[in-house]
Amino acid sequence: MSAERLAQQDRAEMALKLGPDWQAGRNEPRDPEAAIITPSLEEMAEAPGATQTLYRVTYERVGRNGGRNGSPAPAPLTVWAVTADGLAEHIHKDIGRYLLSRDREVYVDLEQMHGCIYAGMNNGGSFTIEALATAEGGDAR
Repeated sequence: MSAERLAQQDRAEMALKLGPDWQAGRNEPRDPEAAIITPSLEEMAEAPGATQTLYRVTYERVGRNGGRNGSPAPAPLTVWAVTADGLAEHIHKDIGRYLLSRDREVYVDLEQMHGCIYAGMNNGGSFTIEALATAEGGDAR
């Protein structure tokens, strides 16, 4: 087999393993139906048996192109999280395609149900948070 054919076969196998979004480009909207994400294993390990909350994160603006100058903001993110830090991690992953800066931080305030995105020394955006449901945790054994 030629090297080109082997490379095509490797990409096809990778696409099957990683799913249809593995080559999604910058600023392509994610599928809203596939947006419900569960807490990470690390988050669950830190708080075994903790109560999970389903949040909807509605972006007001993200970066220069998401919700600024008449452009639409990114679609809302629906995600299960245990802690504010876990929610911030999910948001951090979701906004990556909208920000050029690699130095980005997400601040989540669950008391005010609001958050901010920092891209380097600049304001990278903001969002509101809505609690949709809770799933009571069991006893950790």
